[in-house]
Amino acid sequence: MLTKRLLRIFSFSLIGLLVFISLAVVGLFVYEPSPSEGFAFSSMGKTIQLSDGRTLAYLEGGDPNGRPVFYFHGGPGSRLEGQLFDELNQKLRIRMIVADRPGYGLSDNQENRTYLNWAEDVAELADQLGFERFGVLGYSSGGPYAAVVAHQLPQRVAVAVIVAGEGPYASDDYPSSVLNSATFNGSGMNKMMVWSANHAPWFMRTLFTASRILLFRDPVGVSESEGGFDFEMPVKDKQFFTRDFSHEISAEQIEAFRQGVEGMTRDLTLERLDWPFALEEIHSPTVLVFHGYEDTTVHPAVAEYMCKRITSCASPTIFPGEGHSVIYYRYNEIIQAMLEVWK
Repeated sequence: MLTKRLLRIFSFSLIGLLVFISLAVVGLFVYEPSPSEGFAFSSMGKTIQLSDGRTLAYLEGGDPNGRPVFYFHGGPGSRLEGQLFDELNQKLRIRMIVADRPGYGLSDNQENRTYLNWAEDVAELADQLGFERFGVLGYSSGGPYAAVVAHQLPQRVAVAVIVAGEGPYASDDYPSSVLNSATFNGSGMNKMMVWSANHAPWFMRTLFTASRILLFRDPVGVSESEGGFDFEMPVKDKQFFTRDFSHEISAEQIEAFRQGVEGMTRDLTLERLDWPFALEEIHSPTVLVFHGYEDTTVHPAVAEYMCKRITSCASPTIFPGEGHSVIYYRYNEIIQAMLEVWK
């Protein structure tokens, strides 16, 4: 009798716990946070309507008469990312165009998008802006997008630049040393993301939904916390997030998550699935790869791997003393190298 009673109590407790968890998960997705005081969604930029009816948002900066460069933001990221380079772009005579990828900022989400879809979007945007040829620059999660646009539009891309870019995790020859390193690439969290990309997309979606709530509640605090990952950031990265650009990055991250987490979920999923294009088929344009030697977010060996596979990449430039924020501290050198090979 006592055993049956205990089993009944356990059963009711288990059911109650499951109901509580279910309600908590539902509440997580139903709750719509607002940016904390001092932060707000941005109205900067313009939008175009693509041929399939979607809205694509973008922001221009730099020299309006300069060479057109499409900048592909990180993940998460948004069109606001380009503002950090505005003064330098004016001096370097670069007309920078930064578009929100689908699901980010003001750009409509695109269900089940692939890397190839982005090349189509960029071609349409370039057409509407009147650019026949242009350069592309992808940072971090934007790196693969620079590669695919170079692959798909070789006649239109003058030069492609990848800075601290992600690589194709699912490739058979992807360096095992990277996946076992003391960086984010080798972290338990990344291993969970690889599993999620292949088996359970809901995991990343739930994780980023919770992260979005925390970000909106304390934008600067989240930026300065180093993301809570189990690896040590280099000095330059800490300086970047906690002092040099903490407010700007926080505002840009809020805009990235403006309409939800679908943009970031898809970005990080695509990185961990088979890429629908071959890096070896990029024979032109010239592809330049830059990375920080102390990068603990994307292992510098990824730069070596990417450049080795891309036919039109001679050798990567690895900056000593730099971390994942290398683009912000070495931007002038990166653009100068880009302009030198622009034909």
